[in-house]
Amino acid sequence: LFQDNVLNIINQIMDECIPHERANRDFCVKFPEEIRHDNLAGQLWFGAECLAAGSIIMNREIESMAMRPLAKDLTRSLEEVRNIIRDQALRDLNLYTEKMKDSLKHFDVLFAEFELSYVSAMVPVKSPKEYYVQQEVIVLFCETVERALRLGYLTQDMIDDYEPALMFTIPRLAIVCGLVVYSEGPLNLDHKPEDMSELFRPFHTLLRKIRQVI
Repeated sequence: LFQDNVLNIINQIMDECIPHERANRDFCVKFPEEIRHDNLAGQLWFGAECLAAGSIIMNREIESMAMRPLAKDLTRSLEEVRNIIRDQALRDLNLYTEKMKDSLKHFDVLFAEFELSYVSAMVPVKSPKEYYVQQEVIVLFCETVERALRLGYLTQDMIDDYEPALMFTIPRLAIVCGLVVYSEGPLNLDHKPEDMSELFRPFHTLLRKIRQVI
């Protein structure tokens, strides 16, 4: 709780002091939902202190050794930020010195780097390419449903009533559409299997046979 409160205060100061110079955290959208919670920052601080002190994440020895220098830099930077903020608070609460801004920017970058490294070591995090492929599959399913409604294969009532049969119908229609109608999309069999969505990758050979039949 103490760590969360300290980091929340520092974040508020950064939002006010360096609002347009914050570190990029777009990678956070790739984190699983259960990881993105309010006290993640405090856990990261604790993790950084443990790594800096020589601890190893269970079953993550290589990752721990790789992150240790960053963890040490982060804990040093955090201590420097706290000292500068404390000193400035005793002088003038309304003044943000260049030294404070530089220190905050450095800390923000280090914290973002550590956040990505630490979470990636703990849970699977999709790469930008994997996310793009996943989005292509989502688009394929959406276009399949739209096309099926237009051609009368499905009705809006079936969708609104959560017709159980749709759990089988829509994926099958999506496969057919992906192979025939939208053949340049995520089911493009001219691509290597490793370039396909992990959803369809194991069935690359089977999909080729299906395409030959239809």
